[in-house]
Amino acid sequence: MAAPASVTIKDLSGKWSMDKKLSDSPEPSLTLQGVGWVKRKAIATTTIALDVKQYLDASNITHIDIKQTASGIPGTTETRVLDFEKAKHSDHVFGEVEGRCQWITLDKIADPLPEHTSTPEEVEFLSKGWICDESENGGPNGERHIDSYVQNDSNKWLARQIWGFSMIEGQRRYVRRVVLKKYEPKTPDHILFVTLVYNYES
Repeated sequence: MAAPASVTIKDLSGKWSMDKKLSDSPEPSLTLQGVGWVKRKAIATTTIALDVKQYLDASNITHIDIKQTASGIPGTTETRVLDFEKAKHSDHVFGEVEGRCQWITLDKIADPLPEHTSTPEEVEFLSKGWICDESENGGPNGERHIDSYVQNDSNKWLARQIWGFSMIEGQRRYVRRVVLKKYEPKTPDHILFVTLVYNYES
């Protein structure tokens, strides 16, 4: 289902589900990230549901708490704080990771992160396909996107996601564009460009 105009990156609170037909298959990504076969198959064959709560704390910093569920495996909870400070997270799917999140404008995606600098090819992928309209402004300085970076030093992978809204088959959808890289060892398939499209449920 398309996202209503009232739902923007300023507040993603609500229930969402990943549209398997419009999204890239999760199987290659999960394989690169070292997720076991049983969990990969369970995730690939079921609907992934998100329950999102987005809010400001006393310092006006945005928090996004996401409960993610998929039939057949235990759910996970992700807490993102858009202060660009490094934070640790652990769950049974991806293990121990560290990352940071921030509001971002498309012209800043090429700027180096403390842990990673995106290549021109990555920047092009992460920057394209978005709705460029002031109605999508949601950040404290009019940003239309969220930048989420995470790294797993045990399995040697990193992922950078840009969140926002795109027109997909004539409908406005919440989308995540993801660059996923295996940084050790590097193989011909060590990098994936992934698009995830979500249905608005309520």
